[in-house]
Amino acid sequence: MITDLKEIEDSALNLNRKDKARLADKLLQSIHGKIDPDIQQAWIDEVQKRKESLKSGDASLHSASDVLNEARKRLQK
Repeated sequence: MITDLKEIEDSALNLNRKDKARLADKLLQSIHGKIDPDIQQAWIDEVQKRKESLKSGDASLHSASDVLNEARKRLQK
């Protein structure tokens, strides 16, 4: 059994992307507890809705710096 944190980190970093995601999910659950399935589904639905908005052109992406600059301008008025 691997018990040294460095060995665990090295092993985890060598996993493929899908296994890294599974491991990250398990680690987060061990810290925060199980995720409510209804809340998880609501987030999945929201992500899908936003993805479709981007695809259809109803929404667009903006850089963080542009958004912050615009917010600063509006706050100065």
